[in-house]
Parts: sequence; C-alpha cells; structure tokens
Amino acid sequence: MAFNPKDAVDAARDIATNAVEKASDIVENAGDILRGDISGGVSGIVHNSIDIATHAAGRAKEVLTGAKYEVDEE
Repeated sequence: MAFNPKDAVDAARDIATNAVEKASDIVENAGDILRGDISGGVSGIVHNSIDIATHAAGRAKEVLTGAKYEVDEE
C-alpha cells in the first residue's frame, strides 16, 4: 500500500487529540499528588503517559503499513 498523506494528517490529528485528552488526566493525577496521594498520582501519570505512547505508535504503524490498528479500550 502506498503512503497516503491524508491518512498521515488524520493520524496526526487523532494522536494530538488523544494526547490532549490524556494530558487532562495527567493534570488530575498531579492534583492527586498535591493532595497527598503520591502513589496513585504517579501511577496514573505513568499509565496515561504509556497510553499516549502506545496510541501514537499504533497510529504511526497503521499509516506506514496500511494495517488497521485497534486499541482495547478499558
């Protein structure tokens, strides 16, 4: 399958949207840390950061290989 610039732009938009949504969760986790829940806050930040990276890598793979990428949503 050939590289499609429109798919790349759509993927970039999707990655950015996902990152912004997860960033708001990270801010909430930082608030948890400030309120004293260090363990829960750090755990949430790590989890959301990994979700951002996993989603971005999957979408990039989809654009480059043409294979459909699916994420198991919790």
